[in-house]
Amino acid sequence: MSLKIVNTTAGAGLSAGEVALIARGVARFGRVALIVPNRAERDACRRALADAGCLMGVEVVTPAAWVEGLAQLFGDGRRICTALERQLIMADVVAAVDEQKLAPLRANPGTVRMLSRMARDVLRAATSASATMPEGPSWAKVSSLLDAYASALAARGLIEASDAAGAVADAVEHTSPACARCAIVRDVSVLPRYLVHLLAAVARSGEVSVLLRGAQGALAETLEGAFSALGCEVARDALSGGVDATSPDTPEFLEVSGPHARSRAYADELVRLLGCAPAPSRADAPARAVVAAPRPAELFEQMAPYLVARGVEARATRTVRFEDTLVGRHFLALSDLARRLGAALDGALGATEWWPAPELTDWLYAPISGADAGYARAFDKKVRSSRALGVEGVLRELQSVQSRAAAARRKLPADSVMAGVPVVCSDVMQLLMQQRPVSALKAMLSAVVALPASAFGSVDGAARQTAERMVAERAIEVLMEEARRLDVSQAVAVSVLEGLAVTVRCRTAAPEAAGSVATFMTLADAALLEPGDIDALLMADVDVSGYPLSHEEGPVSALAGALGEAPCELEPVARLRDQVARALAAPAVATLARVTHDRQAKDRYPAAIWTELIAAAGADTVEPRQVGEGDIECDFDPAAPAGAARRERVACLSPEVLSEAASAYIVPRQLSEAGELVPRQLSASQIEAYAECPLCWFVSYRVRPNTIDAGFSNMEKGNFVHDVMDRFHERLIELGLARVTPENTKRSIALLRQVFEEVRAEHERGKTASSAPLVPLSATERRQVDDILPQLEKVVRYEAAALAPFAPAYLEYSFNGLGATYAGWPLGGRIDRVDVDAEGRAVVIDYKHRSDAAPFRLKDPTVPNAKTGEVAAEDPRWLPEHTQSLIYAQALRRTLGLDVRGALYFSTKGKVAMRGAVSAQLAEQEPGDGRVPGLRDGFPAAESGGTMTFDELLDRVEASIAERLDELARGQVAPAETPRASCVHNHPLGFTRRDA
Repeated sequence: MSLKIVNTTAGAGLSAGEVALIARGVARFGRVALIVPNRAERDACRRALADAGCLMGVEVVTPAAWVEGLAQLFGDGRRICTALERQLIMADVVAAVDEQKLAPLRANPGTVRMLSRMARDVLRAATSASATMPEGPSWAKVSSLLDAYASALAARGLIEASDAAGAVADAVEHTSPACARCAIVRDVSVLPRYLVHLLAAVARSGEVSVLLRGAQGALAETLEGAFSALGCEVARDALSGGVDATSPDTPEFLEVSGPHARSRAYADELVRLLGCAPAPSRADAPARAVVAAPRPAELFEQMAPYLVARGVEARATRTVRFEDTLVGRHFLALSDLARRLGAALDGALGATEWWPAPELTDWLYAPISGADAGYARAFDKKVRSSRALGVEGVLRELQSVQSRAAAARRKLPADSVMAGVPVVCSDVMQLLMQQRPVSALKAMLSAVVALPASAFGSVDGAARQTAERMVAERAIEVLMEEARRLDVSQAVAVSVLEGLAVTVRCRTAAPEAAGSVATFMTLADAALLEPGDIDALLMADVDVSGYPLSHEEGPVSALAGALGEAPCELEPVARLRDQVARALAAPAVATLARVTHDRQAKDRYPAAIWTELIAAAGADTVEPRQVGEGDIECDFDPAAPAGAARRERVACLSPEVLSEAASAYIVPRQLSEAGELVPRQLSASQIEAYAECPLCWFVSYRVRPNTIDAGFSNMEKGNFVHDVMDRFHERLIELGLARVTPENTKRSIALLRQVFEEVRAEHERGKTASSAPLVPLSATERRQVDDILPQLEKVVRYEAAALAPFAPAYLEYSFNGLGATYAGWPLGGRIDRVDVDAEGRAVVIDYKHRSDAAPFRLKDPTVPNAKTGEVAAEDPRWLPEHTQSLIYAQALRRTLGLDVRGALYFSTKGKVAMRGAVSAQLAEQEPGDGRVPGLRDGFPAAESGGTMTFDELLDRVEASIAERLDELARGQVAPAETPRASCVHNHPLGFTRRDA
């Protein structure tokens, strides 16, 4: 009795020599097991044996089916578990372990998949008493989980194939049954170690032949060493009588210089090959072509429109994974969101863990939700614009969307394709919150079935709809039947749905007078074709990413190696050579094609087989044809004829160079009470922004590239400070306290703390008169809000010693309804605070929640510079950097008739201070004199030689701004000559132009 390694020259089908070998085995042992790698080759071998009249006594099986059949005869009654059962039980085992005890592993689908693969390949060796596991806490936890899995498997009457093969091997060794005395292994390039042990047991009592052809011969030494170590006598033999598939005709080579031309170039090449192929033997038979690719379903979707436009019908078999479908993707995303929302309701998670719930917006965009893009955009804007909605608020808004969408759908005509489609967007989320995944999937399925096929795509909508339905039905079956039978909870079973997959056959609508059919498949499937089965072959995407030569590395292979259970497998390069050789033997003409670089212009290197075939044919005689991306219209339009694109070179103007027609739209206009078209109101902040940099103003106020997410930035903190200080001074006035003084400071701070908590609570509910509330969503953000109170206490203490004769008289004063103008333009907006004394003098105060008030300091521009001697006021376009408070000061002089003596910025953070411009009588002369603490220079700065009074300052600023606003009216939005620090946020936003 022996084991033979037999070299053969057979092609994809059985050769005469192989059939004779099988016949001799039947004659000698009465029964032969022909072991092949997959069902497709199993069916091909059965047909070949039937044609040869040699099917009697031959069992053609895959390795898994062979082990399972023998286990039923010689096992202990336990059934070999399926891949799905393995993952369900493993998920249950992992879920039963406390998260802390599971460390350093984590309870997630990736861990379950890793452990399932380990159990499939090495469970018998890993759970044996003599097993030597790798050292480390991770491996110790893996060992304990595999032990627990083995117990759970036995409790359910199941067994792994590795365990079953070991038991069968023992039975074969002792009983030598007739059904397991002769085995012939063909085309199996990966032999798990347990299969090697079983074959060795058969070889010791009978005969085993391993057929290797061509490049598969590289596996011979590995097999000889493995079987010799198990006590088998290994012999070498050779068969003749086959077609040499290792020496195909030299194919052609095509290089596409860019991904945009890929689909068009591949389609043109396939049509060319079909034109070069010999005519079919039957006049009415279509020409047959195969497109072999690493990802055939993906390539089918991209090439199908181009092939249809060229009169070629396309077919493919798609394996659709659960997470790649609309049902699966949204079910998994919403399940995870429901978990986080539930934890947030229980107080275990902060709002930052789920807000702004983009999963819900994506769900509303999906047709199976029953909603549409309009509802999705409105919902997204509502949720993102408020951090105060909370979980209940978001779910209420989702329910509102469902109610409105359902009401609109009920009003549709009865013959509308959408009339019967249910709206389930809120129902699905509520069911997942209630931990009812089956009901949620059924709700999704009801929408899938009711939707028209066009909702899933205009080209292959029917196929996609079928895939969605099949995936949903299979997931429901797993949760209701499989999980219940294995006593696994639905909550645990949901975690393994990612691995579900269904097979869908796709085909394009046959073009009129279609004379060709192209079938998309993997290279392994193409290698099963017999010579003459097809007319043309296009082997696409022949690069290193599609056909890598690396071995799998990771914890599964590391464990197998440590336990001595590494499989005997053919080297990737040998497997590739074998498959390519067989695939190229099938057609009359063939082309290998690849794309030379990706969308980021990075090189994509050819696969090893590409280089080998060119070298074998003679690199000097074979030159790959080149196809470029020049014809853009053909690249993107499947039906465009070659050379149809019209090319023009367009010189793009810079965005700051606007035509006269466009300039009219720079400044929004409105009808006045007199019926005249006048500019809309400009706020002081807008005017200041334009004066600083016209381009930044254009981007910020006209382009407005703002985020829609409510934030937690300095803007929101500034709004909060404004609201606190406004209410604080209102309360002071209500209590009869005109202002903060040294005598009432203690009482004022107590009042501030009370007001602070009131405003804080209102902001957390989203209630504020400001543009955006300050809503903390995490502990870190709440601590940041806490830090604002001591800063404002410093503000109150500062106020007690500042501007002693003045008291707040106008709080959050608005100009919008006063008809005020500034520099000839309507003025709007509001000023934070205006303090007035008994003589009618006023000071404008603008709060700034920033830590440094120094940038707001303004010196008399008529004072010469101490270093250069230059006088800033001599520049006719001189303008201070900050003009907002000066603009409002001038407007107050006109609207209220106040004698404005100061325009200040009040820094409420860090080193609290007031800075800006004041008349000389309000500048501090000595500490504690009741003026503006720390502000020494007033207008005019007479001691330094200054001559500009405060009133002259206001008039000079207005005149300079009037000149700039005239430029605005003419459409001037050029960048500032000297960019400021803030310009970096706006200038790079796509304003670099080049010819196109």
